[in-house]
Amino acid sequence: MGFLKKHLFLIILLAIGIAAFFRGIFFLDPDFGWHLKMGELILQKGIPLTDPFSYTMPSYHFVDHEWLADIFFNTGYKFIGIYGLALIFALIFIAALFLAVPKKLKNYSLLPIALAATVMLGFSGIRTQVATWFCLALLLKIALDEKIWKKWRFFVPFLFVVWANLHAGFAVGIALLVLIFIFKSFQKRRIEFWDLVIVIISFLATFINPYGIGLWHEVWMVSSDNFARWNIMEWHPGIFDTDFSLLALFALSFFLLLYYRAKIPKLWILAYAFLLLMAVSGLRHIPLWALSAVFITGEGISLLSMEVQKSKEGILRFNLLKKILFVFVFLVFAIEIIINLLGGYNLSEQKFYPVKAVAYLSKQDLSSGNLFTLYDYGGYLIWKLPNKKVFIDGRMPSWRRTGIFNPNESGYVFKDYLKMLGDENYFKQMLKKYNIHYVLLPVPSVNTQKISWVIKFRELVQKLTLFKTNTQVIDSDLTKMNFKEIYNDGQFIVYKI
Repeated sequence: MGFLKKHLFLIILLAIGIAAFFRGIFFLDPDFGWHLKMGELILQKGIPLTDPFSYTMPSYHFVDHEWLADIFFNTGYKFIGIYGLALIFALIFIAALFLAVPKKLKNYSLLPIALAATVMLGFSGIRTQVATWFCLALLLKIALDEKIWKKWRFFVPFLFVVWANLHAGFAVGIALLVLIFIFKSFQKRRIEFWDLVIVIISFLATFINPYGIGLWHEVWMVSSDNFARWNIMEWHPGIFDTDFSLLALFALSFFLLLYYRAKIPKLWILAYAFLLLMAVSGLRHIPLWALSAVFITGEGISLLSMEVQKSKEGILRFNLLKKILFVFVFLVFAIEIIINLLGGYNLSEQKFYPVKAVAYLSKQDLSSGNLFTLYDYGGYLIWKLPNKKVFIDGRMPSWRRTGIFNPNESGYVFKDYLKMLGDENYFKQMLKKYNIHYVLLPVPSVNTQKISWVIKFRELVQKLTLFKTNTQVIDSDLTKMNFKEIYNDGQFIVYKI
């Protein structure tokens, strides 16, 4: 028992790392495939100026804001495979959590670490977002402690050079850095010259990328796209997340913040409030807020511990409360890990993706026309069927253009895609426009509307909003639209016109 108590913090991090590792093995992110192929393309030919993977917007000048991560994905997959990548991303995950705990609060942060880990686990996997978790945790570590800031602030611009080439989440970091600078300037009633220099250089450092200012244009285009926000799970407002560990972490951190608001460092409160607003604006930002909640909750528990030392009765009550919370939190911790691992398994390659159908298609002569499939499978087909371009994939929801462009291409492919799913006549128009001769869909009995928790949740959200996606076409039998069924494995069907 003495060993467990002494090393409990490290044991918890190890348990989180193991869970994240298996989640990474099970869960195949829909974007994983195109990351691999983009990394391969960049290493072979350099960064493409236009889209190399779709037949709907091939001349679109897209910005690959994750180009450096794509190279890492491709190289890592070649040399260490899925298991190696899963291990690396699990280590990045626990490193972010470790950085989120101030050294003096290590003994008080077991509960928030466990809750934050369960919140973040559902977003984890071999995904570029995990790099942003680590970068943000490192920024918080430096910027929220004045002593560390004075010593390491000149490192921050270098952090942003790397971050801006890994994932678009760097924009959240820049916004937070600017807010911290403004707050500190008001608090001190003067502007620290070197702090201002660091903020300016950090912002300019984000322009050190293959696209220059175009990277910021891409960030703005995606973050301001309300249409995609209501049609892609991770972009939905965070208020629709019903995760129990999230609610528990919010309740605990918010209560301690209110109770000890006069004693908790104001910079920590600022970071917590800003990242909470980001989480409310989009589900994908919830892990970022969870990291800041660890700071707040650990400090609150520390202050509560010191307060109860004034009386013997207070110590007894605190110890009893701590034991009750430990049992409660670790029960939630264990249950959520199981749920997330099962959820990851249900979204694995064998369970979720058209593995057999793609193997069949890879042996066919598909030169007569293009292939249409669902958004969720676009990245997978780019990886597994590289000789056929796709209609849409995970890079493209916010791609839109006006003015003069090739009339045989789309100006807003994501909107076209959603309209196709609900309008048979429009579906037929798009078939003709893009010379689509093959359609790959899940069979109606096990289509993605039923096997994907992602889309189930989207349907729940849509019931609470004015927008509802019509899936009439994919829920119907395409043989009634003059298609011929050429393949059916019980899960997926391939049609030919």
